[in-house]
Amino acid sequence: MSLADATPAIREWVADHRQECIEFLEDLVAIPSATTVGDDEEAVAKRVLEEMEGLGYDDAFVDEFGNVHGVVEGREDGAVMLNSHIDTVGHGDIGQWESDPHTPYIEDGQMYGLGTADMKCAMASMVYGGGALASLDVAPKHDVYVTGELMEEVSEGHAMKYVVGEMDVDWQAVVIGEASEMDVKRGHRGRCELRIDLEGSSCHASAPERGVNPLYHASNVLERIEELNEETEDHDFLGKGTVAATNVEVDTPSNNAVPAGATIYVDRRLTIGENEETAHGELQDAIDAAVAEYGEEVDATIETLTFDRPTWTGYELESKKYYPTWLLEEGHDLVRDTYQVADTVLDREVEVRKWTFSTSGNYTMGVAGIPTIGFGPSREEWAHAANERVDVEDVVRACDVYAGLGLEL
Repeated sequence: MSLADATPAIREWVADHRQECIEFLEDLVAIPSATTVGDDEEAVAKRVLEEMEGLGYDDAFVDEFGNVHGVVEGREDGAVMLNSHIDTVGHGDIGQWESDPHTPYIEDGQMYGLGTADMKCAMASMVYGGGALASLDVAPKHDVYVTGELMEEVSEGHAMKYVVGEMDVDWQAVVIGEASEMDVKRGHRGRCELRIDLEGSSCHASAPERGVNPLYHASNVLERIEELNEETEDHDFLGKGTVAATNVEVDTPSNNAVPAGATIYVDRRLTIGENEETAHGELQDAIDAAVAEYGEEVDATIETLTFDRPTWTGYELESKKYYPTWLLEEGHDLVRDTYQVADTVLDREVEVRKWTFSTSGNYTMGVAGIPTIGFGPSREEWAHAANERVDVEDVVRACDVYAGLGLEL
């Protein structure tokens, strides 16, 4: 069945299930899953699974890693993933919230609560978009996987390393549901988290000449990093790369001693033409600036950080915190098809844009090369903010779009 033929039935089904979708989103928001402050996603994954089973998906399961999947079987080989992460960041300063972040409420057409924008709204819309396909007499072209992803807020793409590498699925395309203002997004800058370890020699601060002070070396390194931010590549669509020192830690026995070591943490945002090797080369340049001043007493190493926290199921996997830049070509079939579905279903002009932040597309396309596109309710500026919110009507309309994408892709 074509999208044009199926759209009236999809809209009717979604309209009939509007309240259930909204209440499901409220349930998800009420469940803490802030991985950045130590929560896990077990309860929210099980709640998503329960909803998928109730909506009659052809299959619904939690994988060994802990991600949750609902499957609507298609006519041809291969699969399309509708992807939403089910963890959140912490609520931050609770005093900035007008109400309990885990007690969602609706006011003036907007639902407020932690995770409403980033991105439990998309999870609810995807589950109900898939539910429409499962319930109606329409068969998508490929199998449709509605996937609730773990740990995105602490290492985006980490869970996709498992899904792509360990699940025996021929992925044809991935739709990321991160906030896109109901437009289509086709890429974003990458990023890399790094550290520079500077070794020194500790001694009593009353006689600093007896030691080697790594803080002085660090000062040269930091000055050069600031300069390097003006020397990064630029791209006409994705924008400019950036480099910033974000933290300094000191290994010292006391405040009356020359430190034994210092560590500088660096956030590198990467545009087209930049990668992990680029970032390491720049930081070596910064170390060389310290060597030029202090000579051979500078002892420094550069390392890309890694992530290996066990999931709620106990699964262990290590990933580098290097998240490649990705950009789907403007003329790619997936861009065209996603635009046409959104434009048809929403009956309005849809824009094709980029994300400012990073998503798990860094792995699905940046590493694995699977064509990846973005469409989601809510707005980027509402993510990671106090009094996070989403327009309820966009959550409902996104159900129609996700059903259409599942049918057509």
